[in-house]
Amino acid sequence: MSAAVRTPADPGAAAAPGSDRPRGGPATDRRPAPAALGLAGTVLVAVWLSLVALTGVLDGAGWVPGALLAALAVVAATTTARVLGLPAVLAPLFGAGALVLVLTVLFLRDPALLGLVPTAGSLELAAQLWREAAGVLAARPAPYPDAAALAFVAALGSGAVTLFVDTVLVALRLPGVSALGVLAPLVVPALVLPESVGPVGTAAAVLAALVLLGGGRRFGAVREPRTAAAPGSWPRVLVVGAGVLAVTLLVPGLVPGFVNGAFPQGSGPAGDRAPGVGPLRAVGQDLRTAEQVPRLEYTTSTGEPELLRVLTLADFSGAEWFPDSTGLDPELDALGPTPLSPVADGPERSTAVGLRDWSEPWLPLPWAPVDVAGLEDGGWAWSPRDLTVHGDRVPPEGTAYDVRSIAPEPTSAELREAPAAPDDPELAPFRELPGGTPATLREAARERAGDAPTAFDQALALQEWLRSEEFRYDVDAPLEQGYDAGGMASLEEFLAVRTGYAGHFAPAMAVMARELGIPARVAVGYLPSAGPAVGDPFGDAADPADPGAFPVLPRDAHAWPELWFEGSGWVRFEPTPGTGDLPGYAAEQAQDGEGGSPEGEGAAEPTDEPTDAPTPATTAGPSETDAPSAEPTAVPTPEVSAAPVPEETGPAAWLPWLAGALAAALLALLAALPRLLRSRRRRRRTGVLGDPRAPAADRALAGWAEVEDLAVDHGLGRAAAETPRAFVERLGAAVPAAAGPLGRLGRDAERALYAPGTTAWSPEAAPEDVTALRAGLEARGGPGARRARWLPRSVTTRP
Repeated sequence: MSAAVRTPADPGAAAAPGSDRPRGGPATDRRPAPAALGLAGTVLVAVWLSLVALTGVLDGAGWVPGALLAALAVVAATTTARVLGLPAVLAPLFGAGALVLVLTVLFLRDPALLGLVPTAGSLELAAQLWREAAGVLAARPAPYPDAAALAFVAALGSGAVTLFVDTVLVALRLPGVSALGVLAPLVVPALVLPESVGPVGTAAAVLAALVLLGGGRRFGAVREPRTAAAPGSWPRVLVVGAGVLAVTLLVPGLVPGFVNGAFPQGSGPAGDRAPGVGPLRAVGQDLRTAEQVPRLEYTTSTGEPELLRVLTLADFSGAEWFPDSTGLDPELDALGPTPLSPVADGPERSTAVGLRDWSEPWLPLPWAPVDVAGLEDGGWAWSPRDLTVHGDRVPPEGTAYDVRSIAPEPTSAELREAPAAPDDPELAPFRELPGGTPATLREAARERAGDAPTAFDQALALQEWLRSEEFRYDVDAPLEQGYDAGGMASLEEFLAVRTGYAGHFAPAMAVMARELGIPARVAVGYLPSAGPAVGDPFGDAADPADPGAFPVLPRDAHAWPELWFEGSGWVRFEPTPGTGDLPGYAAEQAQDGEGGSPEGEGAAEPTDEPTDAPTPATTAGPSETDAPSAEPTAVPTPEVSAAPVPEETGPAAWLPWLAGALAAALLALLAALPRLLRSRRRRRRTGVLGDPRAPAADRALAGWAEVEDLAVDHGLGRAAAETPRAFVERLGAAVPAAAGPLGRLGRDAERALYAPGTTAWSPEAAPEDVTALRAGLEARGGPGARRARWLPRSVTTRP
């Protein structure tokens, strides 16, 4: 009669039915090694496939290694935690720690301790790289150049996406929700650059989502029963594909500021610039860019350059301010004065415009346009609010049209004598200020201009103050210090630092004018260009159609406030220091030298000095230290006491040290983890072995499991075909001092494995026998003993 044979087990690790949690122990995410590795490969392949979408907006391949390594490190760390049976909550923490480690080694090595442990300097360098990346995105349109800062951001984003997908798929067992993570990289190009995703990126995203669904079910990361429909079925494929297309088709159209949603595009008021960039920040981008390719060229009937308006901003409530493209009149022939946009008397003139490198749906027009002719079909419409012209798409290069306009010439006396603007409902939106308007702007308006006798004198007082020596023109400082032009938040910081460009000065005056009750808005366009073309001022661009045309470059971009005066309508002011094109009625109180040359900087030839707006040289990027300063030479630099620049705020002083301490603690934990896990397993087994209430077989098998693990740790592991008795004899010969304890443990194991279940017996061995065997193995010494203490093999080779 054969005896029943029992399978050796680890009694201390028995799991509750339907759970990954050992009885009486904490929640764990332990999985068999094949399943854990399968899920790791699933996550890694899916994330890598999702990164294909970024190739459309990032030039070069410099960002690829960092992004791939970041994903690999996160998956390796989380998978290791699960294979070792750590508490489930530790897997994401290990993944985050691995991401920090990879980012430190690849990008933040110099200030890190031993090149591995982040320090305060590492955090500062990370913040600097983040600001540099923001500067690259703000300074030029996509696709973006191959830069270290962008590689850092790409690696950080790749690691964050991997951590999300891994946690949702493996820990939460939600394959469908995890697919949202691999769609995240697809959103970036879909919003930034038209046709940057393409069929390859879309197919890669669909495949990544299907990999997650199929891999999750194949390796057990699902909640529903295994009898559910296969995830690769055609209905599921169609659902996933529809979700990807929804991201690329609908998201760009739903995000404020993006007016085109055709697959896969994301152009808006800022053309093909970065997502969410409003016209005011776009002015800064144009001023900073080193690629001075002409946007357009024009000729005038007077032979003189003109100010060109593109759009106006009236809603000051958002984080970024965008033009209103509603309420447009499709009858372009009806363009002309309206009650909200009256046109005062003045000389009539004509302007012929030819668009070149143009990326806006709005057309540049001189003020005040009363007729536009020559436009082809393009869904053109005009706004009765501000006489701007808008198309349903960006006009193609070479679009040409003729504009007939009237140039109002109000005098300072007329504006001073104008009655107060009426409480007209149509003017009410131009007086509104959001609840979050900074108190500093309100107080400055009342302090600087509240006592002026008329609205015109108040406007002059505000203009004079902003053009005074208390303020400094600099197009780079706001970007570097984190308050580039946008909404009210940037204006509050601007008023504290008192350094900026037209994207700050114009809205600041408009907001303060509204505080004083004067209807105001902000116009965005181009100052009079540098002069008619001579030779080939376009560099590599084609020759201009008319050698006498005025070229308009990105550096001519400008913004200015327009205030409402009864009888004259909207009147332009120039609060930006150094802008020479100052209207005669607004120059009454301007001090000598504060506004640049009397004829305006726009009259100068294009050289390394500032031209129409105080901007950087056309051939120098903002980062070149030997480039001429963007500050106009005619504006004296204020004393430090007049315009104190606060120190750049960063994390609290203790935060870098805390982060460094946490990173060091994490590394120490990683180093000690195998020993801690081995000690925990040994205590659990010896506890069962010494428990007189536990079944005899469980006690004996717990002791035997520890014998086998100790042997594996010291390189004496049991062979697959080796019987327990033969194994005990071989191990006893290697450790004579432990022969007695080994014999008792071996006899107990034989009884537990081969004795009939009805036989009553009690184990001979006790926890002290395990301790004696361990001491005997350690007494052998050598490198194997040290490894058995700190890197025990049984942790990874045995369940």
